[in-house]
Amino acid sequence: MSSLVEPTRKEDGNLEYHLHEQPDGRFFLYEVWRSQEDLDRHNEYPPLREFLDNILEYLEEAPEGYFDTMTSPYPGW
Repeated sequence: MSSLVEPTRKEDGNLEYHLHEQPDGRFFLYEVWRSQEDLDRHNEYPPLREFLDNILEYLEEAPEGYFDTMTSPYPGW
């Protein structure tokens, strides 16, 4: 997962992308995209698709995903 951080940060439309490891070994990914279209394009990025298509080979259990809409303005918008 860490190998996807820097390339993702360089993608058009990425505003924030952070990977955190919790003390219990769980990972938390926080990402902010300029638009849904940018996120959709990111989700088709070949290295990410390969990882997601094989994610259960890397994890002990299925991941939980939470998607929200930012309501506060993003700096610079």
